Amino acid sequence: MNYSKQFSFPILLRCFLLFLFYPLSIFSQTKEEEPKSITIDTNTEIVSDFIWRGYSFTGEGQNRRDGAAYQSFTYAPALQPTVSVWSHDKKFEWLLFGNFQLTNRDDKDSDKRIFQTSPGAVGPSYIGEDPRFYDPYNQDPCVQSVQNQITGREAANPACSGFIPNQGYGPKKEPNGNKRADGMFFSMSYHFDPSALGDFSVGIWFYNTFQKTPNSLLLPSTQKTNPVVSGGAANSFNSNNPDAQTRLSWHEYFFHWKLPIARILKPMISYYTQFSTENGGLMAGKNYLSLSANYTFFEGKFFRIQPQWNIGYTMSNNMIDNRNGIQDITSAISFFFGDFFVKGAHILRPNAYLYDTNNYFGYAGGDPDKATWNRTSEDGKVVNPSRLYGAYNTAILNAIEDVNTGNPLNDVLIKTSLRESYTLQKIPVHLFYVSLGYSKSF
Repeated sequence: MNYSKQFSFPILLRCFLLFLFYPLSIFSQTKEEEPKSITIDTNTEIVSDFIWRGYSFTGEGQNRRDGAAYQSFTYAPALQPTVSVWSHDKKFEWLLFGNFQLTNRDDKDSDKRIFQTSPGAVGPSYIGEDPRFYDPYNQDPCVQSVQNQITGREAANPACSGFIPNQGYGPKKEPNGNKRADGMFFSMSYHFDPSALGDFSVGIWFYNTFQKTPNSLLLPSTQKTNPVVSGGAANSFNSNNPDAQTRLSWHEYFFHWKLPIARILKPMISYYTQFSTENGGLMAGKNYLSLSANYTFFEGKFFRIQPQWNIGYTMSNNMIDNRNGIQDITSAISFFFGDFFVKGAHILRPNAYLYDTNNYFGYAGGDPDKATWNRTSEDGKVVNPSRLYGAYNTAILNAIEDVNTGNPLNDVLIKTSLRESYTLQKIPVHLFYVSLGYSKSF
């Protein structure tokens, strides 16, 4: 008999009602009763990068914003406050976590095209560039006309109103500011009474970003159209479109089991399953299993040292790629001075193929027509943002496209080899971050 079908919904409903109304019970006691106190734990950190489960939510997006190569350490500092509220019996916990980026918050022109009508639209990277490279589908003849007027190739085109400075033609800022990584995390959990089998807790959490962000490119069908992207009419979706909708929020059920063995190391097994349906449900059904532990030297003293470890395994990184493997092995060490602490962390991403996908790093230049620039998920390489944009890079890439040996088949192989040797870089499998923080309980 399938008991889950009979009882899962009532159990979830009862849990939801408990979460909803339990706080009211704290304040509904009679005057004769002594009020039972709640506990509030606070933690405030300034981190060098927002890294979570092996994903660099800000650093790698900042690399794309600035046209910089991906690297193991990226300085993209953020303020991360956390508040946990515990019921008087330490069974219910409500947690609020925020991420607020401190630098490079504003949008920036990352594609360096000198004439455009909208962010991510077609346009030359330098005066005299052949339109077949920046507008191969002849989508925006007005932009072509503007360049031709500047170079003296043709007179003003009445149909396009000629070139009018600051009137629609020029560099455009793409939606890539670090402010787009700002977000809020809310969690509700219930901790069962400890037993001989260990300590168990269950809960649900939600994360919501405050702004749309192209940092993680999802399915083109989840985005709004940009009619003049370089991919042509068949690929009219583009992450550089200000209206492009990527991940706005996601949610997970989770289960924690603090093991009854080696308690001095606080070993804990955690299981998370996503049920987000935003953006075509690309991440729905993603499962993450982790084993974590930590130990505190000189516990209870002013000066303390706390090493922490976590190994995480993903079961289907998303619904499209469907890759399984160890997602991250995270090691961190914190030095406490009273309520203040400094922390350093190292994240190993042993299975680069989990990240070797356009669904994580995005298409080259945000253009779905360039999906084949990262054509294999077996080499652990992705397109290097520092080799994509600007007159210098564009001239080299255009020269590669001009290769002509007289044999079309050979041309394809030669062009692919030259382009990949120039544009691709190894995915960093080692990430690092540091943080400064203050924790206090009330």
